[in-house]
Amino acid sequence: MDAPRTAPPALGPGYARLLGAGLLGNLGDGIALVALPWYTATLTGDPVAVAVVAAAGRLPWLGALVAGAVGDRVDRRRLMVAAGTGKAAVLLALTALVAAGAATVPVVVAAALLVGVCEVFFDNTAQAVMPMVVPRERLERANGVLWSVEEIANRFVGAPVAGVLLAAGAVGVLLALRGDFAPAPAPGSAPSLWSGVGEGLRWLWRHRVLRTLAVLLALSNFAAAMNLAVLVLFARDVLGVGAAGYGLLMTAVSAGMVLGAQVVHRLVALVPPGAALAAALAVQGGGYLLVGLAQQVWVFAVCFVAVGFFTMWWNVLTVSLRQRIVPDRLLSRVLAAYRTVGWGTVPVGALAAGALAAGLEPAVGRVWALSAPLLAAGALSLVLAAASAAVLTTRAVRAAEAAAPGQRRSTGSHSSPEAVDPPSS
Repeated sequence: MDAPRTAPPALGPGYARLLGAGLLGNLGDGIALVALPWYTATLTGDPVAVAVVAAAGRLPWLGALVAGAVGDRVDRRRLMVAAGTGKAAVLLALTALVAAGAATVPVVVAAALLVGVCEVFFDNTAQAVMPMVVPRERLERANGVLWSVEEIANRFVGAPVAGVLLAAGAVGVLLALRGDFAPAPAPGSAPSLWSGVGEGLRWLWRHRVLRTLAVLLALSNFAAAMNLAVLVLFARDVLGVGAAGYGLLMTAVSAGMVLGAQVVHRLVALVPPGAALAAALAVQGGGYLLVGLAQQVWVFAVCFVAVGFFTMWWNVLTVSLRQRIVPDRLLSRVLAAYRTVGWGTVPVGALAAGALAAGLEPAVGRVWALSAPLLAAGALSLVLAAASAAVLTTRAVRAAEAAAPGQRRSTGSHSSPEAVDPPSS
């Protein structure tokens, strides 16, 4: 007779509220992802101008260290409430300006920048809250579901009015989240804001696996930004789609990510993490190259679904790894340091794509000039896949997990103190 199956630990009501806040809050981010680039393309066909808008939305991640330091000093739920309120105010102002026909390129850039600031505080803090409400053995499942609903919000819904209302709604959901979400107190006197920033950076830099992941993410995001920066012009002028078609194409990545979110937590137990991380970069590279060479709508759709699936796999693996390894009192700062490194290259990649396309257009024509960023991004991603396979082995990842400090708290109350320094791994 088979032994009765033990039900997996529940994710809990706190997670449900965090999930709802992530869903509602990210509906507003969908504007920056789809509507802002397209609106800019109606104002100008200059690849550099379109790339500047894309860069502006990600530029605030260069200041994520401040968001992380604040997140390790205050109640994290309240910080997310403040960020959601700010995002709603920016979107309300943007909606009014668009309706009045006053949203010029500089206005769009400013709006993208401000929404990005709010996103940094909201998203970085949400990752730090996750292991406070979810048992550590359920982090892959919890992160997968959260990423999927955020992608649905970001890509499938992007109307400005919905963004305003639902970004404000995220604040209400967070206010209903009960418990203590202040980080565990540091031993001795609390460090200053800037010394706290330095502590988080040093912790990340001394941890070999997380440092390597952050560098790979930085270069991978540089490649992704090259692709996304002029994608609206590629879709319109190369693939020949209109505004509605562009919006549908942008859901291809989300479709892959949502699909991935349903199965990745099961694949984690079947596929070694080293192989999965290298595969994610390889699929990204191959997808970009195929789209840039084929220049067909159906190829775009198929490749970007695959890219989305493996992007979700990468995200779930690496986010859950960080949440397990980093001590709670440092979690916001290390997450912010990681994302500053990993996302800080996005504005540079976006601007590089705009300059590359604009510079090549007189020599090769508009079609191949707009394809060039995709081809360059694909080649870079394949190089990164090879580097990941050589350095981020499954053995290294498992060793880092095994050497991590004690159990993470998951009930909204403080756990026993954890080690301050990371292991050498």
